[in-house]
This record gives sequence, structure tokens and C-alpha cells, in this order.
Amino acid sequence: MEDQSFFFIEECIGPRLAREKENIGVISILEGQATAKQIEQQFMTIASSSSWKWNSRQVGENRFIMRFPTAKMVWDWSQFKGLAMMSADAYMKVEQWSPKMGAKGVLEQA
Repeated sequence: MEDQSFFFIEECIGPRLAREKENIGVISILEGQATAKQIEQQFMTIASSSSWKWNSRQVGENRFIMRFPTAKMVWDWSQFKGLAMMSADAYMKVEQWSPKMGAKGVLEQA
């Protein structure tokens, strides 16, 4: 638009931080309601809690983030279309974290 301007700061992260972000999964609740504790309990039951402390954090309505032990585990869980939860009457979907998560659209360059 004429006489309008904006600032854009491109995210520049180091290789170590980029590797750490590969282990982060975004969990969306597709149907029903669930809390962060219920999601943690679900993964403790299914994937074991003996060697990993599962912590999830709510980042939006029906959307949570959680760190997984490996990036491959995030990828493996993201192959399911929807997962029924035992600890809540809900279905969840796991996706690989991306800086584009939650974007409304592509920003046009001027």
C-alpha cells in the first residue's frame, strides 16, 4: 500500500540451535479437549518415561509444543494422521516444528 512500510527481521539461528529445534514437535488437538499434563501422560505411557522427561507447553488453543528425545522420533510420530488419547477423550496430531508454523500467509516482498 502506498505510504505504508514495515520491518522484517529474518530469523538467523546457529547450527547447534537448529539441531535442537529438530527435536521439537507441535501437537495439535484435532477433536476434543486435552491439557499439557494429559499429553505428557500419554507419551509416558506409550513411549516410556524411564529415560526421558516429557514436558509439553501450551502455545495456543488446542496447540502444544514438546521436546522429543530425537528428531527421528518426531518424524515417526508425525506419520500418523491422528492419534487417539487414552488419558483424554481427544485425538491429537504430531508435526515437526517449523518457523513457518502458524503463519497466515506468505509475505510479499516490496
